[in-house]
Amino acid sequence: MPSAPPRHSIAGASVQPRQQYDQWRGSAASRGYDRRWQKCRRAFLAAHPLCLFCYEQGRLTPANEVDHILTIKERPDLRLDWSNLRPLCKPCHSARTARDQRGSPAG
Repeated sequence: MPSAPPRHSIAGASVQPRQQYDQWRGSAASRGYDRRWQKCRRAFLAAHPLCLFCYEQGRLTPANEVDHILTIKERPDLRLDWSNLRPLCKPCHSARTARDQRGSPAG
C-alpha cells in the first residue's frame, strides 16, 4: 500500500513558506474577490462557458476560471467590467498567471 511521501522541515521554522505567502498576500476578499466578484464570475462563466485560449486553438474546453485582462491591482475600476474579463480553463489561467508574475518585480 502506498504511503505519503516523507515530509521535511527546516529547524526553527515556525511558519511554512506557503503560510507566510498567504499572510503577506491577504485574504481573497481584501484582494477584490468578494461576494460581488463571485456573483459576477458565476454570471460571466454562464454566458461564456468555453476557455478562450483553447477555443482559439480549435479545442472545446470548459472554462472554470475568469481571468482579468488588466489585473485588479492595475485597474481596480475594471474589476467587475465584463470587457476586462475572459473565460479560461485552469491550465490556461495558471500558465497565463505564471507568465505575468515572472515579468513583474513583485512576482
